[in-house]
Order: sequence, then structure tokens, then C-alpha cells
Amino acid sequence: MVRIAIDGMGGDHAPAAVIKGIQLFLEKKGCDTEIVCACPEEKFRQVMDHDISSLKLTACDSYIPMDSKLSLSVFRNKNTTMHRIIQMLKNRDVDVAFSAGNTALFVSIAISELGLIEGIDRPAICVHLPNLKERVTLFLDVGANVSAKPINLLQYAIMGSLYARDVVGIENPSVGLLNIGGEPGKGDELRQSAYKKLSECSAVNFVGNIEGHEMFSGKADVIIADGFSGNIVLKVSEGIGRAFKNIMLREINKSISGKIGLFIARKSIVSYARKTDYAEYGGGVLLGVQGILVIGHGRSSPRAICNALQLGEKIVRSEFIKKLTEYKGKWAQI
Repeated sequence: MVRIAIDGMGGDHAPAAVIKGIQLFLEKKGCDTEIVCACPEEKFRQVMDHDISSLKLTACDSYIPMDSKLSLSVFRNKNTTMHRIIQMLKNRDVDVAFSAGNTALFVSIAISELGLIEGIDRPAICVHLPNLKERVTLFLDVGANVSAKPINLLQYAIMGSLYARDVVGIENPSVGLLNIGGEPGKGDELRQSAYKKLSECSAVNFVGNIEGHEMFSGKADVIIADGFSGNIVLKVSEGIGRAFKNIMLREINKSISGKIGLFIARKSIVSYARKTDYAEYGGGVLLGVQGILVIGHGRSSPRAICNALQLGEKIVRSEFIKKLTEYKGKWAQI
């Protein structure tokens, strides 16, 4: 049985979205997975319209607001819903911890409480992106470490490759380095040094630099970046997706022919919207820490939470963390 701990107060729409997301997940999966939700129990039950089988509530009245800043007081208060689920993961009471709460704090608390896998210098947040080849592209780091070194980018490439192979099922995944040009000599000192390390590493199927316009082309199965650049790219992509959708709907509604076209193409448009919606992939995964942590978007809908729980379950069943940990003897050699 897979056990997942969830932050019941994580996200802009908690606890209602969390409850509905859990319901969706358990309806799809039956009873082979157990959910443990850390939450203010009375407040949570007021929103629940009925008891949910395979869901256990663990009372925790304190939680971290979405707009909280990184501070000592946040770390000292161990009795928050976010701390609680990480502690459960640390104690091996659960297999996965999920929160759609404050990402910076979730990552910081996880690193502090769980520690990094031996040999890994810095963790990375890995997200799933759609591409033109009807597959997914794994993109990391999108914000765990804004000041990366060449060794970090190399380790991201190896972690991303292992994740692509063992979780996503991509044999011999190709790896690209996000850069401002395709030639080896392009970019700043970080990118040039990382390019050299990647080219010399036999553990990575490196295919060279990836420019911004190639992000969704499927040219590489795994694309790596420093967290600063990666976070900007991710948020710009989300913004473009929302803007395009709104512009398209506005233009369609300007004419009768547009509305007729929408009716005819509705199925295709819905399919497109799903493939470009962050909710379809649920959340990012924090790679490099000693445990499975899935990070949800602050705006996570019930569908996004359901998919994030499915992702966490899939990672557990793949035994990815065990394989990543077993790789530790090789980290020192790169």
C-alpha cells in the first residue's frame, strides 16, 4: 500500500480544493492507497460533506500562509501542517509528502528536515512540460536553487535522466542545456563550463544546447537550467498559455462564424487546453532530498491535486528514490 501525506491547508483554494482533489484521486484509484491529511480537523470537517474512506486526518491547527516569508520563526514552529507531513515522511510513516503551499518554504523545510541524498550538492524542482512529439519534456531546475554551479547542472542532468527512465519510462533520455544559442561556445561562464562537463559525462545522453524557442519541440527529453532562469521560463510559459487562451476566446466571440467554429472545434480545443494546463501534470518533484516530495501550484484545482497524488504514487511504485540513492557511489566521481 502506498501512503501519501498531504498538507490540508496548502494552496490558495484550501481546504476545499484539497478535499475535492483527494475525493477525485480515491475514486479513480480505489482503496489501494492511503491518504493522511494534516489539517485543522474541525475546520476540515466543516467543508467535507461526508467521510472519505482511505483518508485519515491528523489534527494540526497551525499552518503556513501562502504569503509567509522565509524566517527563523517559521522553522521554529514545528507544529504546522507543512512540517507535520515532512516529519511523517522523515519517520517513514508515509511514502510521499505533497503540498500546494508556499513553495520556497516547503523546499527549505524539506532540505532542513530530510537532508540531501549523499553526494548530491543541491536539489532541483523537476516539472513535466508538454511537447510537439506527444510526450513530455522534463524541465529542471525551476526554482529550488537560483545560484547554480556547473556541478549542479551536471547532477540535475543525471537526476533528470534517471527520473525520465525510471518514472516516465523513456529509454536513454536525451538531455539538453537551456542556453542563448545552439553552439558550444554560447552563453556565460556557467553555461560554457556546464556544457563541457555534460559533453564529457558518459552517464548522460547530452544533445547540446537548447534555445528558448525549442523548449516545447521535443528536441530533448530532459532540459536543465539554473533555478533562476528555469523559474522565469516556467512562469512565462504559464502566462503565455493563459493569455493565448483568453485572446483566442475573445476573438472567437467577436463573430457568428467564430462561435460556429468554436462549436465545431470544441473537442480539439478542450484537448489542447488540457495538454497545456499545469493541472494536467499536477506538480513538480523535488529531486535530491531523502524522500519523495511533490510540489503543487499555489492555484491548484482539485484536478491538479488529484494528478499530483497520482504522480506521487507512480514515483513510489517505480522505486525511483531507491535507485537514485544507490547511485550515490558515482556522484563523487563526476
